[in-house]
Amino acid sequence: MTELVTRFAPSPTGNLHIGSARTALINFILKSQYPNSKLYLRIEDTDKQRSKEEYINNILNGLKWLGISWDNEPQIQSKNINRHLEIANELLKIKKAYKCACTENELSERRKKINSGEITSKKICVNCESNKDVQSLNKGFVIRIKIPEEGKEILHDVIQGKVEVNKNELDDFVLIRQNNTPTYMLSVVVDDHDLGVNYIIRGDDHLNNYFRQKFIYEFLSWEIPRYAHIPLINGEDGKKLSKRHGAVSITDLKKQGFLPEAIINNLILLGWAPNNQKDEIINLDNIINEFKINNLSKSSSIFSYKKLNFFNNHYIRQDDNLNKFYEYCKSNEFLNQYLQSDKNKITRIFNTYKKNILKYDDIINISKIYFDEYFKISLEKNFDIQFDNLFKEFLKLINNINTWEHDYINLKINEFLNQNNIKFPVLGKPVRYLLTNNYNGPSITDIFMILGKNKSLERLNNYKILNG
Repeated sequence: MTELVTRFAPSPTGNLHIGSARTALINFILKSQYPNSKLYLRIEDTDKQRSKEEYINNILNGLKWLGISWDNEPQIQSKNINRHLEIANELLKIKKAYKCACTENELSERRKKINSGEITSKKICVNCESNKDVQSLNKGFVIRIKIPEEGKEILHDVIQGKVEVNKNELDDFVLIRQNNTPTYMLSVVVDDHDLGVNYIIRGDDHLNNYFRQKFIYEFLSWEIPRYAHIPLINGEDGKKLSKRHGAVSITDLKKQGFLPEAIINNLILLGWAPNNQKDEIINLDNIINEFKINNLSKSSSIFSYKKLNFFNNHYIRQDDNLNKFYEYCKSNEFLNQYLQSDKNKITRIFNTYKKNILKYDDIINISKIYFDEYFKISLEKNFDIQFDNLFKEFLKLINNINTWEHDYINLKINEFLNQNNIKFPVLGKPVRYLLTNNYNGPSITDIFMILGKNKSLERLNNYKILNG
């Protein structure tokens, strides 16, 4: 017996959004918590003008990359139109829907009176239902559902709790447009019913839709699913998350070098926290074990890129994620060249800098420094006289090192410092600059190991030439 049937139903009008990915993730978690449960994927492509095949592929690939799987061949909503029309006609037949032939001018005038408060009922059409001529039309009409005006509707939402709406606040929404195509409000209910969906987890921007859509279930004696409406994600300015806040699609985050583990870790902690968790790092298996959807906050959550960077840096530093770095390199034009040219060097660069980088593409500019065959020192003046006095001896020391190993190089540098009674910054900062054009960065021993002896001496000798 199937315990729970849920679904994720994105519209292919854009790339997979962070907020949509969060909805898919929570559906996947719930499905994973119950034996014999199902998560279905439906592509809601009835908006033909904006729907594109490339967005469908993007959504599917984005979900797979995140590790979110589903249990069906993705259902394409537009292929089910005949079924939607069948249900609309059934509602007409049992007098739970009616034909409406109101003109745009008539509807506009009615809306003005509703918006001004002159009319308290939200019914947009009040004449067509009782007009026999309109109900006998074969074309030139829309089909509207017939919603009672008296009483209240109550939803006991898993997240939002008890929500009430007066029936006179609900309009007789359109089921079938004048061009004989179904609206979203009809299609989504028919498809959910036919898939056997018994638990609908979606954004709370759909909360008001429940009070309309439930009448389709009720009029046809269909079982009404449980509902959990998830609060939306906002940017740090409190406004709906959009491109002005930064990357908002999974594709953009992937291109920048964010890991799926980091994205999932960040998304699940928006409005939820595990019990007895010492820190904020939590993997998907533990999330599935601990997540309780009814503990999710009712309020909108703030998506923080700073927090995402923190999680990503944590996962980047894990040794078992090195292969993911190689995969990223293969997908990036610059890094792939470096990978093919010298895999050992790009690996040393990554291992040296990974504790400080926030995402994989941070390595691009760092790598350019080390792979630059025409490296030149951007120096306007010589260093301190103390360094200049020591430089020739230091250069001789490096030149005489035949065992090019980290610990041995480090030992020789420390011996040099002690013999000359100087502190490391006197030597280290200028040498680091000569090697990388930057006073700050990793230890000069690490830099030597990345460049190798020949390239290190080549760069150091550039200063020898400048300094005479």
